[in-house]
Amino acid sequence: MQLLKIIAFITITGLICNSCGKDPLPEPSTEGRNTFGCKINGKVWKPNGLQGETPPVWPIDITFSQLSADTFNIFIYTSLAGTNEHVQLTLPRAVKGYNALKNTPGEAFGVYYDNDFWHYFTSNQGSGSVNFTRIDPVNGIVSGTFEFEVEGNVNKRKIKITEGRFDIDVKKSTRIF
Repeated sequence: MQLLKIIAFITITGLICNSCGKDPLPEPSTEGRNTFGCKINGKVWKPNGLQGETPPVWPIDITFSQLSADTFNIFIYTSLAGTNEHVQLTLPRAVKGYNALKNTPGEAFGVYYDNDFWHYFTSNQGSGSVNFTRIDPVNGIVSGTFEFEVEGNVNKRKIKITEGRFDIDVKKSTRIF
């Protein structure tokens, strides 16, 4: 009987420890699930709504327009309810596949706003990228992964944004301001 208790304890402990290590970020997908997530300095971050909205709404805003057969203007703005935290991706000439993030006029860039509303921007040297796995103007789906490093324009603190992923149905996420 004692042996059964020990085996049960080890099994339950193993299951609990195994579930703790799972990635709580959204699964990578290309189906328009309206998901977005990343790690900010190693901590999981998933948008859940705009501050001051009750209930929290519009965790993901996207502007999407087709510039040519294979070039798109994509702006993604996400927010965490109850805070000032936002993650923003701006790609004025996005293409399917790799897109470098910089911070020069007319180029793609990333921004992070912390809870104290400090602004952190990608650098001109190219401090990250967005890889679009799906840009589908017919069905209105934009999916991909991203990673970048930003630096505070005043406090010069650096923030690493890693393991970013998104899968957005443009028709269900777009909000007109």
